[in-house]
Amino acid sequence: MRLELTDAAVSDLKSIREYTLETWGEEQEDRYLEAMWNRFETILSNPQQFRFRRDLFPDCQLASQGKHVILFRIKDDALQIVRVLHSAMDFRKQLSDS
Repeated sequence: MRLELTDAAVSDLKSIREYTLETWGEEQEDRYLEAMWNRFETILSNPQQFRFRRDLFPDCQLASQGKHVILFRIKDDALQIVRVLHSAMDFRKQLSDS
């Protein structure tokens, strides 16, 4: 299975990177994003272990990483990362805006 990120997910990761770099510095930014990519790999290896939230979009699953939640689905032969949102965000609103 391959990893695929939507444009919205790429934008989310850029925002996370910028905020973490400005607020916490380069070392923490490197650690946080490395942990995020490691989580993507964990999801790839066993996506069935994560809970579904089909009320958000078809086949939506969630995985937490730090203060963020990864919204993903299996689509064809890909693990599609749809969004990477802060856990305090209103997921429905963020999804309707994207």
